[in-house]
Amino acid sequence: ITLLVSIFLIMSCAQGSPEISAFSAQIVKVQLENSLFSEQLSLFVFIKDIDGNQDFSSINLTHNDTGLTWNIDKDVAVVRLRGNDRWTGSSSLAGPGGGPIPSGMYTLVVSDLAGNEAISLISIVRPAFPEQIPLSLIIQKDTWIIERDPELSEFSRFFLLLLDDNNTLHYSWSVPSSTKNTIEGSMASLRSLAPKATRVQCFVENRNSTAGVLLTPELLR
Repeated sequence: ITLLVSIFLIMSCAQGSPEISAFSAQIVKVQLENSLFSEQLSLFVFIKDIDGNQDFSSINLTHNDTGLTWNIDKDVAVVRLRGNDRWTGSSSLAGPGGGPIPSGMYTLVVSDLAGNEAISLISIVRPAFPEQIPLSLIIQKDTWIIERDPELSEFSRFFLLLLDDNNTLHYSWSVPSSTKNTIEGSMASLRSLAPKATRVQCFVENRNSTAGVLLTPELLR
């Protein structure tokens, strides 16, 4: 009976192949502790598989011109829910030496546990980044303040990320849209969203979500 059940499970995993329904790619400038910036690629794929969400093994992305390759295995993959849809991927794919993520055509491969693959050619185009940082996060007593450059209106979607000491994300809060160049709120309201968070990190992205800037974390005083 045990052998029959094992054969049935193996055959079940091999019944269907994964399908790449959609993908999202965002190039992010990440501020380091020395105030310099490195680049990372955030890649998430909406995968459909008749065998279920657990029938996932890896995502592989290769830049066709250079051969630069990233692999996202099941044990490190991150799942984000958008409504009822599951998007699988990673937000921390580093460029070579922390340098620029190249534009061009990429080969995207999604594999399931049985070795079945879905392959798609995708294009990633480098967005225009400002030469200077488009924002700053200031903590003054019990108030947080976001100051943005009025000349850089393309970067207009702000988020405050609440983290613990291990950089585990506890809450991502979308800052209400505003035409003001200075946006502020209370630290107490942030702490109430994630009582175990110890740090706050500011993230801003452009209107079509292809580029982002992530500042170094500040203490939740």
